[in-house]
Amino acid sequence: MQPLQRSYGFTEERIERMLQAGALKSLWDDAKVAALEEQGTTIAPKDKKELDGYHATRPVYDAILEKLRSAASEQKWLSPEAFIPVLTETLAGVVTDKKLLDKIADGLSVMDKEAVIQRETKGRNKGAVIYDKASKDTEIVRWDETIEDYMTREVLPHVPDAQWFWEENVGAKKPVIKTGAEIPFTRYFYKYQQPTPSEELEARFNALEASLSARIAKLFGGEQ
Repeated sequence: MQPLQRSYGFTEERIERMLQAGALKSLWDDAKVAALEEQGTTIAPKDKKELDGYHATRPVYDAILEKLRSAASEQKWLSPEAFIPVLTETLAGVVTDKKLLDKIADGLSVMDKEAVIQRETKGRNKGAVIYDKASKDTEIVRWDETIEDYMTREVLPHVPDAQWFWEENVGAKKPVIKTGAEIPFTRYFYKYQQPTPSEELEARFNALEASLSARIAKLFGGEQ
């Protein structure tokens, strides 16, 4: 993964990306509402309550989008510390919930190597670099090679700030196993067979077609 470096802003592209990521689905979800409304008069009480909840929060959803779009510009902020106060002011009177503000801020962010590297602000890991889960990738490393050597040869020349993490945990309640062997059964046991020539297939098809035509003619009293 790469260090968490994200810029924030109010461009239309960022707003659309935020919506696609589902940052506001707790307020309004077009697909979910449509599915609930399709039930009509047979809708269950639980579903009716959920549908009413969506309609109750729709004005907040619309107000958020209106305020975000009215603030649209090409300006970008290079850290959440700089952007959150601006976002809070932009959505003043509409959004007060910090978790929702954080979701919106995350939705309006994109990876940007000009941005500040984000770090842990509290706890025993305070000051440690936070890594961007969106940049996560998986590599297959041979048994006879160290991860460090593989990173040096295959990864770091392309992503100099990448960091590897060992995710195996065999002691967990649901063990996470990343070490193993790939057995290419196809390579060892597959035997190549020459495909039937197209000329032979064509001859078979023509013979089948002629036979079928003859049977149909006989069935309906025609001549063979």
